[in-house]
Amino acid sequence: MNKLHRWLTIVALILVGCTPNPSPSPTSTEGVSVYSTQIIRPSDSPESKPSDSPESKPTVEPQNAEVLPVRDLRIRITTTSDWTTLSLVEGAVLNDYEILSSSPEASVAGFDQSRFVIMQPISEAEAGQSVELVADLSITEDILGGDLIFEIDRGHIGETTVEISNFSCEQPGVVETLTWEGVQPSGENIKRFMIPVAQLFEPAQNEYIVIAQLNFWYYGPGLWGGFENDLGNRSTPLTPLLGETYWASDPSVVHQQIEWAAEYGVDAFSIEWTTPRGVGCCGSMEDTLDDVFLKSPNIHKVRWVIFYDFVLRLDQTSGLKQYVSSLDFNEPEVYDTFVSDFKHFAQKYFNHPQYMAIDGRPVIYIWATNAFVGNLEGALREARTEVAELGYDVFVVGDEVIANHFDPHHASLFDGSSTFTFLIPGLDSTSWTDIGDAAADVDQTFERWRANIKDLKVIDRTKYVNFQPAWAPQYDDRLVAPDHATYVPAASKDQVIAMAEVARKHAQPVGSQGQKLIWLNTWNCWAETTTVEPTANLGPKYPAGNYQFDMLEVVREVFGVETFACDIP
Repeated sequence: MNKLHRWLTIVALILVGCTPNPSPSPTSTEGVSVYSTQIIRPSDSPESKPSDSPESKPTVEPQNAEVLPVRDLRIRITTTSDWTTLSLVEGAVLNDYEILSSSPEASVAGFDQSRFVIMQPISEAEAGQSVELVADLSITEDILGGDLIFEIDRGHIGETTVEISNFSCEQPGVVETLTWEGVQPSGENIKRFMIPVAQLFEPAQNEYIVIAQLNFWYYGPGLWGGFENDLGNRSTPLTPLLGETYWASDPSVVHQQIEWAAEYGVDAFSIEWTTPRGVGCCGSMEDTLDDVFLKSPNIHKVRWVIFYDFVLRLDQTSGLKQYVSSLDFNEPEVYDTFVSDFKHFAQKYFNHPQYMAIDGRPVIYIWATNAFVGNLEGALREARTEVAELGYDVFVVGDEVIANHFDPHHASLFDGSSTFTFLIPGLDSTSWTDIGDAAADVDQTFERWRANIKDLKVIDRTKYVNFQPAWAPQYDDRLVAPDHATYVPAASKDQVIAMAEVARKHAQPVGSQGQKLIWLNTWNCWAETTTVEPTANLGPKYPAGNYQFDMLEVVREVFGVETFACDIP
């Protein structure tokens, strides 16, 4: 915080509550509110005089003020009244403040000696106009401890809401909301609110582990760049903020993606993996993974896992394409390729310091497992054995959810059970107008699936299958598949929040820390618009428009800002 307005020091420790009324209050006369003092900065304010109010508290002189913790808070005052004030009257000393923003419609917005003040013309208040003030505070807890007491005073019309946020990972998160809309029978319209100190400053827990699928298949302009078709037309309706046709292998692109993830609450990336390096028709994602992503100077801010796209593995590998339509593990080449890939992951990647694990078990997500047939059980058993011989007990998450079918044996082959997006097999997406409709169906599907796997143990283990929901903000592939397109847009940010909340509602704790894994699919699959990576500010945001930072804001709002990066000194 910029220390712009130091007016009380820790050594002085003069409680704000010592002078509950340092200046005259706004008064209302026949419907007209008048604020009788000028808004002045603390550096210009006169010395506070002792109050003879019975509510006054004596100044406390600490024995050792330096040991008292200094805390940072953010307040957002919103009011539809003609005037309102907010004071911290007990429990802490206000050391510094900084006004971050205020509504241009406000006639006064600032700080007056011991309280924040915001005013607007009474005619605007009577019309229901809302004005706000946002400020950062630095406070020192009272040596006597106890609760913080805030006081809201306001005119006799409208209401005032105060959001109080603490900081986690250097990002604000709302921990308490105060609302005063009543009218006191006395002349003063004051309401006090008591908040336990522990409630405001208890360290936030990283309960939800958000894992977003990151694709490296973007190679600039042109047919094979991932953003344009053979005619040079866009294959996505969105414009990435990183550039219309960026290169995924650009170190600056990867660096920025990691920064955004850490800032907005994305804990990890699931890296789309198709073939080992040097294998296949179309290049390997390992080129960018090895040479750019894992060498990024900020890689320590995120975890990552393999997103095993076995379908593309077969499709892009010479001699295996014929098996894509069947995905039959009775075929020796299918079986052997699967086992061999697991061994490859263990030998090359599982020991990377940022590879995500649950109680030491490296995590891997496998796409489209609900379509795998044949001896999948044998392949998974052998893959686990091969990996175990290399020192790893792998945690395998399968894309298993089907809305109208449940195979308990198939589901029990995986430690975690998930889906890819809201386009779950068995659901009729043609009946949806937007993701508002989809969210309701997905909610019911997740509910049934959780009931299906309840008390279902992972094969050969004593642990139960863990449900790890996945979600996407919208879907629109009309530009790449015009003849059989799927269009389920987000009609508003609130709809995206609702879809994310469905995932949060059904996530189950896993491991000794009880964290809940959320698969966000995707970070940047632009052709399907399932992205959360920021877009340019071009055109309307909804439906299916350039949403700017909305999707990442949803992640932070629904799942919290806490990430593994918070643990970095």
